Amino acid sequence: MRHSAFRGFTLIEVMIVVAIAAILAAISYPSYMDFVRKGWRSEGRSALMQQMQEQERLYTQLGRYRRYAGDSGEGGAGGKYTLASGNCEGKATLDSCIRLTATLKAGFSDPQVGNLWVDSTGGKGCDGTQAGRCWQ
Repeated sequence: MRHSAFRGFTLIEVMIVVAIAAILAAISYPSYMDFVRKGWRSEGRSALMQQMQEQERLYTQLGRYRRYAGDSGEGGAGGKYTLASGNCEGKATLDSCIRLTATLKAGFSDPQVGNLWVDSTGGKGCDGTQAGRCWQ
């Protein structure tokens, strides 16, 4: 009579490996998403600064800023953000000041920072829960 030994993993061993992998994933996922969101913010800040430079060139040439809606694609940042122009806080027109806002597109969220904005007076900020992370 011949005795053959089966080689392989037991169910317990496989379950232990899966549990360890799940614990590692649960620990690392929040850090990974924070890293990804930092990249998104960098993209939004870059798009805002590029559009603000274009607005300042236009203001130098024509003496006025140009309004556009983010949905039109004119001021769109591409990627994860849509840009829109608006009046600065406390101003009724775009004659002397413009505020550009970068809003995350549907499907993306950044509750710590939210929407990024910059205005032509040099003001910068965001509307999220941790305003200190906006322009870092």
